Amino acid sequence: MKLHSLRLDLAPLTAAELSLAVNDYEELQRQLGLRTLSTPLDEEMLYAMRVRHSKVLQDQENYLWLTNWAIIQQEDQCIIGFIILKGRPNEQGEVIVGYVVDEEYRRKGYATEALQTLIQWMFSHPGTQSVIADTEKDNVASHQVLKHLGAQQYRETEDLFWWRIAKKKRRP
Repeated sequence: MKLHSLRLDLAPLTAAELSLAVNDYEELQRQLGLRTLSTPLDEEMLYAMRVRHSKVLQDQENYLWLTNWAIIQQEDQCIIGFIILKGRPNEQGEVIVGYVVDEEYRRKGYATEALQTLIQWMFSHPGTQSVIADTEKDNVASHQVLKHLGAQQYRETEDLFWWRIAKKKRRP
């Protein structure tokens, strides 16, 4: 399964692909039929891949809600980032996401476009009522991405702002 937008494809990584991302990122890119970039995953993303791999192995039937979705730039045919889904909708209908876009592809609207595409998919499932994201307080670019998507800041901790994008109510 892949999701498509104007400039991007979003591909949910399987358990095998998550494992490959940790052990041989260039081979993962080749197996996905993409141009290989020699930029390795940083420690934070490697950790996220390992955690997602563990979660997917525990519930492979729902892996779409538990994995990292590769953000693939169509023109360059390469992975430019990831959106991390952290589980199926909870009792309140919330889905928690995280995201990252490679530095050379930032400030071009890719994060907004990718999140918007995946949010549409999530909201197509009846149990999803809102999407939750947190950002570091100094990450102004990420704040802007979320504001463009209609997110409202609803909580603040010492280090983070928490944002909610609510599913729009359908009019009869």
